[in-house]
Amino acid sequence: MTWLLVALGGAVGAVLRFWLTRWSVWQVGHSRVGTLFVNITGALVLGIVVALLANTVDGERSAIAIKQSFAFFEIGLLGGFTTFSTFAIEVRTLLHAQPLRALGYVLASVLLSFLGLILGYILGGVLVYG
Repeated sequence: MTWLLVALGGAVGAVLRFWLTRWSVWQVGHSRVGTLFVNITGALVLGIVVALLANTVDGERSAIAIKQSFAFFEIGLLGGFTTFSTFAIEVRTLLHAQPLRALGYVLASVLLSFLGLILGYILGGVLVYG
């Protein structure tokens, strides 16, 4: 059953990523903005999900629900939504033509994704504790 939750979440996440990166190409002419948005948003949502799941364990039944939620959201949905491989290809492409822009893209991606994760964890805590 867990594998099905991962597959469903992954399908939803991959389709969302597809449309957001296509939108980015349509708006700005390349997919980097979409990839950056996807990875930062994915980190933010991951922080919220981890905080919510970590603070709702209250028994065996709840532990099973958390395991299934983790499979769907973290492994499936966010695993399919975020993309390190596309990020790596975009950095490689930029390195040849615009090395300073490539460095800025790497720094922005890593730092903003990390900040998104922290902010998501804080927001998740607020949702749990008010």
